Amino acid sequence: MSNVLDISHWQTISSMADIKAGGIAAVIIKCTQGTTYVDPTFKQRYADAIKAGLPVSTYHYLDAGKDVAQQMAFYLKKLNPRQGERVCIDFEDEGSTLSDLKNAVQYILSARPDLQITVYSGHLIKDVLGGKRDALLADNTSLWIAHYTTAQSPTWPTATWPGWALWQYTDKGKAKGIEGNVDTNRFNGSDANIAKWIGPAAAMLPVQLDDEEKMVNVVISAPVGVAISVTVNGTMLVE
Repeated sequence: MSNVLDISHWQTISSMADIKAGGIAAVIIKCTQGTTYVDPTFKQRYADAIKAGLPVSTYHYLDAGKDVAQQMAFYLKKLNPRQGERVCIDFEDEGSTLSDLKNAVQYILSARPDLQITVYSGHLIKDVLGGKRDALLADNTSLWIAHYTTAQSPTWPTATWPGWALWQYTDKGKAKGIEGNVDTNRFNGSDANIAKWIGPAAAMLPVQLDDEEKMVNVVISAPVGVAISVTVNGTMLVE
């Protein structure tokens, strides 16, 4: 199974290219938390991951006791996800309820039905679901489970998710290009499939030019009145 790192400003990173060269299959970067916090390293690291050819996704840390709709609106505004991109809801804050999580999922489904949604959680999701199946989560999300164990696999709410997509098995992982420990996850599939699972952000890689090429020509057609946003290597050129 492929290894995936989840990172935030807590990690010191020397190079996304080194992370990729070290055999890491993808990265998931903290984007936002609550209704006001944006991880200060998010924007640059997101662009650096794409430039290095690393499949990349993001997550929002769901704060308990704060308006869920405002949190999701804030996340989507700061991320401005591409069509079909995967977004992750970090559901671990003590005091968060199953209703909070379901409202967050429903908001994304309503605001951006094109997006793929993954739920990250550890014991909290097991506590709130127990052995019951939740249809909204089962039909519209995949599971990223946190469970540090010496067993060969984690435990998770199987009534809702027959299988897990990602398993965070340690917070003491090591990776080339990162100082100290880092959360490390196993993807339940191949390196080739993780790029598909992550979504379009993984495909937005820099174009490799030959020695004789000096320019990449891109032609975009759109109906009258439809705005176009163009981003190259993480930099928005036209909006």
